[in-house]
Parts: sequence; structure tokens; C-alpha cells
Amino acid sequence: MPYTNSSVCLSQSCIHASEALYSNLSPNFQNLDPCTDFPTLVCGGLWERNVIPAWEKALSEQSTMAETNRIIMKNILETSSDTPWISPGSIDEENFKKLVKGYNACINETAIEEIGVQPLINFVENVTESFPVILEGRKNISRFGPADYEAFSQTYTYFVQHSMFPFLTIDAALDPDNIENYIPIVVPSGNFLSSGIYENEETRSLYEQAVTEVFENMLPTKELKAKAAEMAKGLVQLEGQIAANPPISNDNTGPIPVTTLDNATELAPEFDFVSVFKAISDSPIDRISYNFPEYSTWLSKTLANTSKSAIQAYFIWQAIVNYEPAVNGPELEPLKKFAEAVGGKASYIPERWRTCIAEAESKMAWLISKPYVEAKYTDAIEKTLREMTTRIQNRLASNIDHIEWMTDEVKAIAKHKVQAITPKLGYPTQSPNLDDAQSLKDYYAAFDVSDSYFDNTVSYSKWKAQSTASLFGKRREKGAWPAVAGSSLTINAFYLAQENSIIITAGTLQQLLLDPELPAYMNYGALGMILGHEFTHSLDSNGRMYDEQGVFSDWWDEKSEAGFNKRAECLVKQYDAGNVTFSDGSQVSVNGTTTLSENIADAGGINTAYDAWLDKRRQDPASDFDLPGLSEQFTREQLFYVSTAQFFCAKAEDDAKQIFLADIHSPPEVRIQNMMDNSDGFRKAFNCPVKKPTCEIY
Repeated sequence: MPYTNSSVCLSQSCIHASEALYSNLSPNFQNLDPCTDFPTLVCGGLWERNVIPAWEKALSEQSTMAETNRIIMKNILETSSDTPWISPGSIDEENFKKLVKGYNACINETAIEEIGVQPLINFVENVTESFPVILEGRKNISRFGPADYEAFSQTYTYFVQHSMFPFLTIDAALDPDNIENYIPIVVPSGNFLSSGIYENEETRSLYEQAVTEVFENMLPTKELKAKAAEMAKGLVQLEGQIAANPPISNDNTGPIPVTTLDNATELAPEFDFVSVFKAISDSPIDRISYNFPEYSTWLSKTLANTSKSAIQAYFIWQAIVNYEPAVNGPELEPLKKFAEAVGGKASYIPERWRTCIAEAESKMAWLISKPYVEAKYTDAIEKTLREMTTRIQNRLASNIDHIEWMTDEVKAIAKHKVQAITPKLGYPTQSPNLDDAQSLKDYYAAFDVSDSYFDNTVSYSKWKAQSTASLFGKRREKGAWPAVAGSSLTINAFYLAQENSIIITAGTLQQLLLDPELPAYMNYGALGMILGHEFTHSLDSNGRMYDEQGVFSDWWDEKSEAGFNKRAECLVKQYDAGNVTFSDGSQVSVNGTTTLSENIADAGGINTAYDAWLDKRRQDPASDFDLPGLSEQFTREQLFYVSTAQFFCAKAEDDAKQIFLADIHSPPEVRIQNMMDNSDGFRKAFNCPVKKPTCEIY
């Protein structure tokens, strides 16, 4: 029982949650005005009492939860603890051993250092043989031309088969003309570095020198080593041209258009997409999603005016940068020095186990998810999650009935769309099914794991490429999770417009977001807002362009669209007025346009979650009870909003603040304050002088 003979809950969960919530509050929260400075009130304690870990650029509730998950998995993988679900000799045991073997190969730094960089040099040698600067039987023609197209295309294919994408990236996407099937999608790859590196003469020179030194150490022949400086110069010049010409999409309002392989090859003949897809896929491919025809033409012309040596250097550098983390040796030290010089401080080297947990999560996402789910995704969590999900989904649908700016016809379609959203909760049940050990084994069957960390890295990159290519032409499985979900350890949630589905990962379901033993106002304020946020994405500035099947469709009439645009413009202006303050006192404005979709989801999410909690309270009064130390300071309505805000609290270095400003989400403090300013329930709960929300949409 969560409590006995008292309205105050004294269980371990309640005491822990109360302590965590209270410690995040500003030490003088009682003297602060929640109506004008809610971020300081709810986050001031986190800012004052915590130091940003050396391996992070920011500290937040999300990063703390991620650290909890990393430690849980470290203990499981290193001690095989918390694995009662594994029977000796079972397929579960086989899968777990494969996971542990891969983790141990990463942990074994001694073996990695003994092998050194030779495996990477061998790979680079393969690249130089695939795309030679001097073709056999020909004179040394330095300029790239049609005679080099076959070697270029074959080398590009070799990289694609290792999940590396020089110039253009290939992935799988749902076919906009047949939303149930996958087709390839091709998008420009860009560079590893930001455009500012190339625009600044000093950093450009430092970068070129670092590349030169790495080439001198890593190129496989004396002849190539002698040309290291020339190759580095050509590489940096080519990367600079790519950085100065970012791709511009033809149309950002709808699905990416489809073209034929022949048309794509005509725009950039050196890639020979017909041959590329024939080599990587068993399925016949004749169509791809592609929205950058002008970029293809520009890229082809740029390559035609580039030396073969520079193009070869570009390929080589792609291999080195991609596989550099899998080797260790002084030969790559210039890269680290360059990073330190540009970053202004010595780069932090995380404890090896952190790197290896991240590696396991990246390369064996569902293998590492299985023990986590077994250990932490309890029946009580699943029951609470499903009940909340259903309640919030229904509440958003019913709230649509009261939207005055929508016509009845559009309301009916919007309501039907929300009700048709498929929740994917906890972990996948298809491709693979985590409940089926054989399904998990089969999913990773082609991924060979050995005691060699480098070999495992190469094996993974080839397996990933094969897995992606295997989707081409296939029908999507509705229980499968897309790669964007990461793993079940991920602290995140997603709405997928082309699937009309939401994903809530198991790793997200922990205090202070969800705990079945906590009062409903906390769970609905925290995780409930996130659920409401994801459901609202179905009706945001992008999601509203798709119907209930995930098909791009114009189902908005003129009156409803005008009403939406008016309210969206209010949000744009509101967030444009927000600022991020840096350590030197300077301020940079938020971009209300690029963050619009997320701001709409926040505005609708918090209102939907609050209404759903009120529904829950009416139907199940016992689901709410007081927390020690907090009930004397806040009402339950107020604690709903405190719970919402605390998940978004963050203490950040300037580097992280720059990342915040570039993100599609608004920076934490602006996000918190504007969410509250747009909530009628918040203004009433804290008796704010201004009762009307600044902006209302859902």
C-alpha cells in the first residue's frame, strides 16, 4: 500500500520523489512569482546544487535518467545480475552472451591498443585500390571525368555496404505513393564539421594540418604518404565547397517526391544508381525518394572540376573518421589535438564503460533492450502507462469537439485521426519481437560478434547496411520500431506522421516521469504531458498534413486552416520574443518558426494531460494523495505543473545553449515559461493576475 491511516504517502517511492522534486526547487521558491518566473522557481535548486558532469555539456532530468539506465546496464553486463529470466542453455542465454561478448570486446582497451591502427590502414588500402588515382593502362590524367565513373560508383557502393555515405546518404523510407511499402531515400550527406571551420582561415589551416599528419601516418604506401599535404589540401577544399553549398529542398511542405533511378543517375552520372542498388539490394529497385535535383547537378559539376586525388582523399577521410573510434594509436593523435584546439579545451575522455554501453546501445539496440526491459519494465508500469495513454488519447479526441475555429467537417476528420493513432509502448513486438528469443536471435543472425572490437565495428556496419537494404520493396510491419527510436533504454518519445503512431520507450518510464506508486497528478503532469505532446503532434504544422493512414493529404478547409494559421502565428511571435542568456551576458533570440511544431505540441500536450488528470481524479479519487514536505507548499493542481516543468529543467554550458538554439525544441527555460503562459489551468492553479492564456491552439 502506498500509504496507511494518512493522506500523506510515506512509501519509499513517495519519499524519494518528494526529495527529488524539492531539491530541484529554488531555495527561495516561496518568494518567487510562479506567474512570471516559473523556470527559476522549479529549476533553481538544480542550477545551484549541481555540477555538470565532465562527460556532459548540460545537466537535466533527462540526462540523469539516462545515467541511471547506463549504470543499470553496466551492472547487468558486468555481473550478469538481475537476469532470472535466462535459463541455462536457452536462446535467451545465447542472445545475452552475444551482447556481453560485444561489450567485453569494447571494454578490452589492452587488446585494442595492441592491435593498433593497422586494421584501419588495411581498410584504407582497399579504398585506394577501389578508387586509384592512376588507372591501369592510362596516362596520369589528374582531373576527374567519365572514365573514372565506374571506379567512383564501385567505391561509393563499397562505402554504402559499410553504412558510410560519402556525398549522398541512402536509407529506407515509406513510399509516399504506397504508404505500406518501403523504398530507398537519397539525401545529401554534408560534412563531419560545421561550415564555420572552413570559413575561418585559422581553423581551416589547423584542420588541413591535422588531416595532413593523419594521412602521413595512415596512408598505406610511401607514394601516397609523400602526397599527404596535397591530398589534405584537396580534401579540405572539396569539403569547403560542400559546406558553402547546403542542399535546398524543392518542397518542404509534403512528402519527398519520387524519381526513377535513371533520372537520378542522369543528374549525377558518376553515382550510377542502377548499379549501386543492384549491388546492395536483392529486390528490384526502380524508384527512389529524392528531393534535391539541383544539388545533384551542382555536386556532379563540382566533382568534374575536382582532382581525382582530392576525391580519393575524400573517400579515405570518410573511412578514417568513421572507423577511428574502433582503433587506438598515436597515429590518430592529430585529430584529438585539432578537436581540442577548436573546442578551446582538452577533450574529455569518458570512462570506457560509458563508451561501451553507448556502443552496445547503438549497435545491439534490441539485444541490450531485452535485459533492461526484463529488469525494469514491470507489469505495474505497463498497466499504468496503457491506462494513461488511452485516457489522454481519448481526452485529446474529445477536446476537438470544443475547438471553435474548426469546422464540424474538419473536427470529425481530426478526431478520427487522433483516435486512429497507434501507441507503441515499451519495446517492439516485431522485427524483432523482444518477447520471442528466437525472433531476437534471427534479427541479429548476420551480425557476427567476436573478441575483436574493430571486426565487430565493421561487422555491424555491414549488417546495418544489409538490414536497411532488406527493407526496400518490403511491406512495413506495424509492430516494428523505426531506427529513430534508438533502443528501449532511450529517454525519449516520438510521433511518426507516416505511421500515425507514437512511441514511448521503456527507458523513459522512471521517476520523475512515471511511477505507479506516485499520485496521479505527478504521473499525469510529467509523463502525461509527454503523451499529450506526442498525440498533439498529429495536429501540428507538419502532422496535420497527413491523414489517419499516414498519407499526405489536404483535409483542411479554408476556414479551419485560417484558424490554425492565426493561432500558430501567435505562438511564433510568443517564442520569437524568448531569449537564451550566455555566460558573458549576451542574449540570442529563439526562432519561433523552426520550433513551431514542438511549441504546438507543448501547448496542446499540457492542456490535454491536465484535462485527462481531472478525468482520472473524478473517476478514481484515491489515485491522488499528498507527498511529504510538498503538500504544505503546493496544491495538487500546482504540483501537476511543477511535475511538468521539472522534466525540462537544465543547467547548461554555452556550447549546450548553442545546441538548444539550433534544436527544433525551444530552449528549456523559454519552453517551461511559455507552456505555463499558454495554460488556462496553470493560471488558475497559481491565481495569476492575467487569467487568459497568451496563445491557445489545442
